[in-house]
Parts: sequence; C-alpha cells; structure tokens
Amino acid sequence: MAEMTITKSLESPESYGLRTLWDQRLSMPPRWAAGAAALVLVLAYLPNLRALMKIWNDDPNYNHGYLVIPIALYILWQQLSIPEPKAARESVLAPWWGWVFLVGILLVRGIAYERGSEGLENATIIPAIASLMWAFGSWPLLRRAWLAIAYLVFMLPLPHLVSNTLALPLQSFATSSSYYLLQLTGMWVVQHGNIIDLTTVHGTERLDVALACNGLRMLMTMTATVTATVILLPLPNWKRIALLLSIVPIALVSNMARIVATGWGYYLFTGETARHWAHDWTGLLMMPLALGLVGLELAVLSWLVPKESEDEQPVIPLLGNTKADVGTKSQAMPRRGSGKDKKKNQDLDEI
Repeated sequence: MAEMTITKSLESPESYGLRTLWDQRLSMPPRWAAGAAALVLVLAYLPNLRALMKIWNDDPNYNHGYLVIPIALYILWQQLSIPEPKAARESVLAPWWGWVFLVGILLVRGIAYERGSEGLENATIIPAIASLMWAFGSWPLLRRAWLAIAYLVFMLPLPHLVSNTLALPLQSFATSSSYYLLQLTGMWVVQHGNIIDLTTVHGTERLDVALACNGLRMLMTMTATVTATVILLPLPNWKRIALLLSIVPIALVSNMARIVATGWGYYLFTGETARHWAHDWTGLLMMPLALGLVGLELAVLSWLVPKESEDEQPVIPLLGNTKADVGTKSQAMPRRGSGKDKKKNQDLDEI
C-alpha cells in the first residue's frame, strides 16, 4: 500500500516541476491529426510557395526569403522549449471556432485567387497558420508560436504601391548622399539626377545609381536579420528597441558605402571587366559591413551600460506574463529583511 501511494505521488502532475510543450509532444493524443492538417495546409499553399520562391530568386530585394522559413522554425522550437510555470500546465480545450477562422481565411484566399490578387492570396498563409495553431493548441500554443508566425511576414514581397513609393525617394537619397561622400573623400564629381560623373585620370567615368542600387534590398534584408537577432539573442528590452531603431540608418549607410566604394573602383581600375568586378564585390561586402555595424552598436551599448538592470533573456511571447508567472517568480525570489531586522541582528552580533 505504501509503495502504491509513493508511485501515485510521483506520477502526479504536481511532481513534474517545469515542463515544456516540446517535452509533452509525444503524449499529445491529437498529434497525428495536427500533423495531417499541417501537411494538407502546406499542400494547399504549395502553388503560392512556388510563386514566392520565384520572387525570391528573380528579385534581388527579396533574396533573403529563402532563410525566413528556417529561422521561423527555429524561433518556434526555441519558444516551445521554454519551461512553463506549474499553473500553466493545465489542459485547455481548443476552441471549435478556430476552425471557423481557418475556413474564413481560405474563403478570402479563394476570392483573391478569382480576382487575380496574388499578393493577398500569398498573405493569407500567415493567418491560416495562426488559425491552425489556435484550433489545435488554443491560447497556450498560440501564445508561444505567434512570434514565429509573425516572422513569416518577411517572406512576402512588399505591395507594388509601397515598393514604388519607396523606390524613387531611396534612389534619390542614395545618389545625393553618395555624391557628397565622394566629394568628402577627395574625388571631383558632378551629379546629374541619378547619375554621378567621376573625374579620373582615365577621363570622365559615369556612375549610374540605378533603382537596383536604391537601398531597398539592404533595408529589407537588414529588417529581417535584426528582427531575428532581437528575438533569438538574450538582450534587455532597451537594447532590442535600440537595434530596431537603427535598422534604417545602418541599411542606408551600408548602401552609401557600397556606392562610394564602387566609385573609387571606377577611379582606380579601367576596363568593363574591372567595373563589373568592383560593382559585384562591393555588393557582396555590403551585408558583412552592415552586420559589423550592428555588432559595433551592441559593443558600444554594452560599454555605455555595463551592468544590466534587468534579466537578459530571449524574447518570451510578450502577452504571456500571467499572474501565475508573477507568482512563480515571487516565490523564487529571496525575501529581504527590513532595516529594523538588520539592525537587531547587528546588535545581537555585537553582544
């Protein structure tokens, strides 16, 4: 009888301690159903994924799209591996109306397909995944998966209206700023619209800042990269905010550095092959330069504030700070005595 009582107490949920959804994956009865539903959703959106892959391959602004899905899967794995507090381990019934949302989103996809709106059709994959997560795991699963789902937005191209609105101002800014930087570095240049005439020992060379060099590609890649960084790395929130705010300046500076380096390549080398070589290599070095600037920013921030006032941790879903979490933290924190108790202890020590 005693052995049975001990075994029962060890197998009770109260004795498990902290567990994760990832640890419980093998004991979830509907896992085969969830896998089947996910497979059906992937097959249903396979034409859209192929269309997105064609955009990633053909448009240099979205070459980073190939990395978005693997990064999102890693974010999901990280979030599911975070231990849950004891109060959050209770079973929660998944709401049936999660399937209603999924059906509604698929109807929107069908309407977008009939009207030839490929962008809207591709975008429905993100709420469809969220609805499937909600239908199978309710709020506890969606609370941990929403960061990974939201990150998938970086695999979608910008709407044409937004892209066209940004392209010309970015091109004009890149040309003007590079023109001034080339002058500051000692080169005699003249700007004509989006064309910069370089005065070299070989004669006048023309540097055309095309739409492909406007910086949109760097801006999109940097946004996806820095967002993944602030999610995955253990950083205090103020550093995350500082990194996100620095995306646009770092992207613009990196693009300007590329144009200036290309101009100096035209100045130092002659021949069409040398020009292409200078143009291509400066483009390849643009991303390492941007990542180096991000690392330098983190180093400067750590030097300015060496001691953090808050715990550094990966981003836990921001909506997951429940009362149970607060209670668990408060129980784990040591209780400090008041000033009177400390003074009494000192008096006793002196005696």
